[in-house]
Amino acid sequence: MDKIDHKILTILQEEGRISNVALANRINLSPTPCMHRVRQLEEKGYITGYHAALDPETLGLNVCAFVLIKLERNTRDQADAFEHAITSIPEVSEYFSTAGTHDYMVKIYARDLRAYQQIINDKIATLPFIDDVQSTIILAEKRTGGGLCPQG
Repeated sequence: MDKIDHKILTILQEEGRISNVALANRINLSPTPCMHRVRQLEEKGYITGYHAALDPETLGLNVCAFVLIKLERNTRDQADAFEHAITSIPEVSEYFSTAGTHDYMVKIYARDLRAYQQIINDKIATLPFIDDVQSTIILAEKRTGGGLCPQG
Protein backbone atom coordinates (compact mmCIF):
# COMPACT_ATOMS: atom_id res chain seq x y z
CA MET A 1 0.00 0.00 0.00
CA ASP A 2 1.41 3.37 -1.01
CA LYS A 3 0.54 6.99 -0.18
CA ILE A 4 -2.12 7.14 -2.90
CA ASP A 5 -3.89 4.08 -1.44
CA HIS A 6 -3.77 5.72 2.01
CA LYS A 7 -5.31 8.89 0.55
CA ILE A 8 -8.06 6.85 -1.12
CA LEU A 9 -8.90 5.05 2.14
CA THR A 10 -8.91 8.30 4.12
CA ILE A 11 -11.22 10.04 1.66
CA LEU A 12 -13.58 7.05 1.39
CA GLN A 13 -13.89 6.86 5.20
CA GLU A 14 -15.00 10.48 5.28
CA GLU A 15 -17.04 10.51 2.06
CA GLY A 16 -18.18 7.01 1.18
CA ARG A 17 -20.51 8.28 -1.55
CA ILE A 18 -17.89 10.31 -3.41
CA SER A 19 -17.96 9.63 -7.14
CA ASN A 20 -14.99 7.97 -8.77
CA VAL A 21 -14.36 11.11 -10.86
CA ALA A 22 -14.31 13.35 -7.77
CA LEU A 23 -12.08 10.86 -5.92
CA ALA A 24 -9.70 10.71 -8.88
CA ASN A 25 -9.50 14.51 -8.96
CA ARG A 26 -8.74 14.66 -5.21
CA ILE A 27 -5.82 12.23 -5.52
CA ASN A 28 -4.59 13.55 -8.88
CA LEU A 29 -5.24 10.41 -10.92
CA SER A 30 -7.42 9.82 -13.93
CA PRO A 31 -10.70 7.96 -13.24
CA THR A 32 -9.70 4.56 -14.69
CA PRO A 33 -6.56 4.01 -12.57
CA CYS A 34 -8.40 5.40 -9.56
CA MET A 35 -11.21 2.86 -9.97
CA HIS A 36 -8.62 0.13 -10.46
CA ARG A 37 -6.95 1.07 -7.15
CA VAL A 38 -10.30 1.15 -5.31
CA ARG A 39 -11.20 -2.30 -6.67
CA GLN A 40 -7.79 -3.65 -5.60
CA LEU A 41 -8.31 -2.25 -2.10
CA GLU A 42 -11.72 -3.97 -2.01
CA GLU A 43 -10.33 -7.28 -3.29
CA LYS A 44 -7.47 -7.25 -0.77
CA GLY A 45 -9.96 -6.68 2.06
CA TYR A 46 -8.93 -3.15 3.04
CA ILE A 47 -12.43 -1.97 2.13
CA THR A 48 -15.09 -4.30 3.47
CA GLY A 49 -18.20 -2.33 2.52
CA TYR A 50 -19.93 1.01 2.21
CA HIS A 51 -22.48 2.04 4.84
CA ALA A 52 -24.85 4.86 5.63
CA ALA A 53 -24.22 6.47 9.04
CA LEU A 54 -27.61 6.88 10.71
CA ASP A 55 -28.51 9.34 13.44
CA PRO A 56 -29.91 7.40 16.43
CA GLU A 57 -31.82 10.37 17.89
CA THR A 58 -33.56 11.09 14.59
CA LEU A 59 -34.60 7.42 14.59
CA GLY A 60 -36.07 7.86 18.09
CA LEU A 61 -33.27 5.93 19.82
CA ASN A 62 -32.46 8.23 22.72
CA VAL A 63 -30.52 5.80 24.92
CA CYS A 64 -27.16 4.28 24.04
CA ALA A 65 -25.35 1.93 26.41
CA PHE A 66 -22.34 -0.32 26.54
CA VAL A 67 -23.04 -3.59 28.28
CA LEU A 68 -20.20 -5.70 29.68
CA ILE A 69 -21.02 -9.40 29.74
CA LYS A 70 -19.22 -12.24 31.47
CA LEU A 71 -20.05 -15.78 30.39
CA GLU A 72 -20.35 -18.62 32.91
CA ARG A 73 -17.45 -20.36 31.19
CA ASN A 74 -15.39 -18.80 28.47
CA THR A 75 -15.51 -21.83 26.17
CA ARG A 76 -15.86 -21.90 22.40
CA ASP A 77 -19.35 -23.46 22.72
CA GLN A 78 -20.60 -20.73 25.07
CA ALA A 79 -19.00 -18.00 22.95
CA ASP A 80 -20.64 -19.39 19.80
CA ALA A 81 -24.01 -19.65 21.55
CA PHE A 82 -23.70 -16.12 22.92
CA GLU A 83 -22.72 -14.64 19.56
CA HIS A 84 -25.59 -16.43 17.84
CA ALA A 85 -28.05 -15.16 20.47
CA ILE A 86 -26.77 -11.58 20.54
CA THR A 87 -26.97 -11.17 16.74
CA SER A 88 -30.69 -11.95 16.92
CA ILE A 89 -31.37 -8.94 19.21
CA PRO A 90 -32.18 -6.01 16.88
CA GLU A 91 -31.25 -3.35 19.45
CA VAL A 92 -27.62 -4.55 19.46
CA SER A 93 -25.66 -2.43 17.02
CA GLU A 94 -22.19 -3.89 17.68
CA TYR A 95 -20.49 -6.38 19.93
CA PHE A 96 -16.86 -7.02 20.74
CA SER A 97 -15.05 -9.99 22.22
CA THR A 98 -12.80 -8.61 24.96
CA ALA A 99 -9.95 -9.66 27.20
CA GLY A 100 -10.09 -8.96 30.92
CA THR A 101 -12.83 -9.26 33.51
CA HIS A 102 -15.64 -9.53 30.97
CA ASP A 103 -15.87 -11.58 27.81
CA TYR A 104 -17.96 -9.23 25.63
CA MET A 105 -18.86 -5.58 25.26
CA VAL A 106 -22.19 -4.94 23.54
CA LYS A 107 -23.46 -1.60 22.20
CA ILE A 108 -27.22 -1.18 22.49
CA TYR A 109 -29.60 1.55 21.33
CA ALA A 110 -33.08 1.88 22.82
CA ARG A 111 -36.02 4.25 22.62
CA ASP A 112 -35.82 5.18 26.32
CA LEU A 113 -34.59 3.84 29.68
CA ARG A 114 -37.65 1.65 30.16
CA ALA A 115 -37.12 0.01 26.77
CA TYR A 116 -33.43 -0.40 27.60
CA GLN A 117 -34.29 -2.10 30.90
CA GLN A 118 -36.60 -4.50 29.04
CA ILE A 119 -33.82 -5.41 26.60
CA ILE A 120 -31.47 -6.20 29.49
CA ASN A 121 -34.06 -8.05 31.59
CA ASP A 122 -35.90 -9.93 28.84
CA LYS A 123 -33.31 -10.49 26.12
CA ILE A 124 -29.83 -10.50 27.64
CA ALA A 125 -29.94 -11.46 31.32
CA THR A 126 -32.19 -14.42 30.52
CA LEU A 127 -29.61 -16.09 28.28
CA PRO A 128 -28.65 -19.32 30.07
CA PHE A 129 -24.87 -18.88 29.87
CA ILE A 130 -24.60 -15.33 31.25
CA ASP A 131 -22.75 -14.94 34.56
CA ASP A 132 -22.62 -11.14 34.92
CA VAL A 133 -24.06 -8.08 33.16
CA GLN A 134 -22.90 -4.51 33.81
CA SER A 135 -24.17 -1.44 31.97
CA THR A 136 -22.79 1.97 31.24
CA ILE A 137 -25.24 4.53 29.84
CA ILE A 138 -23.68 6.91 27.31
CA LEU A 139 -24.51 10.55 28.05
CA ALA A 140 -23.28 11.96 24.74
CA GLU A 141 -21.96 10.22 21.67
CA LYS A 142 -18.99 12.01 20.13
CA ARG A 143 -16.99 11.09 17.08
CA THR A 144 -13.46 12.17 16.38
CA GLY A 145 -13.97 12.32 12.64
CA GLY A 146 -10.73 10.41 12.32
CA GLY A 147 -10.45 7.15 10.58
CA LEU A 148 -8.67 3.86 10.72
CA CYS A 149 -6.15 4.57 7.99
CA PRO A 150 -2.87 5.78 9.50
CA GLN A 151 -1.04 8.49 7.67
CA GLY A 152 1.48 6.91 5.33
